[in-house]
Amino acid sequence: ITEIPVQNTSSNLRKYKYEASSTAKTSAAAGKSGDNTASQTPKSAPIAKMDVADLKTDIITSLRQDIATIIQQEVRSALADSFDSLKRDIQDVKAEINSNTTAIRAELDQVRANVKSVEAGLSNWSDEMVAVQDTMESLTKEVKALKHKCEDFEGRMRRGNIRIIGVTETQGSSSPAAVSALLKEVFQLDREVRVERSHRSLTQRRPGDIPRPIIAKLNSEGDAADILRRARRGKLHFKGNPIAIFPDYTASVAKARAAFTDVRKILQDRPGVRFGILYPARFRVSYNNVEKEFVDAAKAMDYQTALRIINGTETARPAIFPELQFIIPYEDI
Repeated sequence: ITEIPVQNTSSNLRKYKYEASSTAKTSAAAGKSGDNTASQTPKSAPIAKMDVADLKTDIITSLRQDIATIIQQEVRSALADSFDSLKRDIQDVKAEINSNTTAIRAELDQVRANVKSVEAGLSNWSDEMVAVQDTMESLTKEVKALKHKCEDFEGRMRRGNIRIIGVTETQGSSSPAAVSALLKEVFQLDREVRVERSHRSLTQRRPGDIPRPIIAKLNSEGDAADILRRARRGKLHFKGNPIAIFPDYTASVAKARAAFTDVRKILQDRPGVRFGILYPARFRVSYNNVEKEFVDAAKAMDYQTALRIINGTETARPAIFPELQFIIPYEDI
């Protein structure tokens, strides 16, 4: 509570100042008149006492009212100052909030515009990506078809070629004349096979390596087919060394056919089982008049495993090959 100034209080209390001379005069006058009229007013002293008590009561009441008024004025003044300061602070904060809100709205508008621009760009990119994917699928199909055509074209060009393995590398051993003489001697032909061109494989040979194969292109595809048919009849020798003659396949075809080597070794010389590799790389197995073709070596291995017998007898796996639901003695495979 704010202190009440002494000056203001003193000035407000001056009207209640008690004067002793006036009281004395009043008392003296009252005495003189009392002497004269003592018999007339015997109760003057109690009346004076009552006037003083009432005066005190009035003074205290007035003081209380003045003090309350002063306190109220001071409190109102202090609160008014505080309210003005608080109002100014609130207005400043409100102005700052309004300014920040305006800036945030501007940034949000810019973000919305950027998002719309990005959405439009992404939509365009999505359409372009769909077109690119379609183009890629189309190109992939075309490349696959062209690759197949190139593979087929190269294979057809190699139909007149043969690959001779095991011939010792000497000077001129891979010439067309040497290859023609080799074929005539090995197969006991009554004529010479015309060789258009021949050479060793282009792999680099190191000391101690086996002789590189000879690749010979015969003048006639019929001669090449006849030589290959004769080569499959039995083992071949040239100058005391075993040799082998195979078709000249492309690298991809040779790799695909070589994947079936393990299966062929397992099924080789097994009674009742016939197998072969069809061009370009289709492995065909026949057992009990049931034929299966495979282009995957793993599936072919699973099939031959289903035919095999371990420790005497074994039931084939019908879940993989339902047509093989029988028990086969081991020696009959």
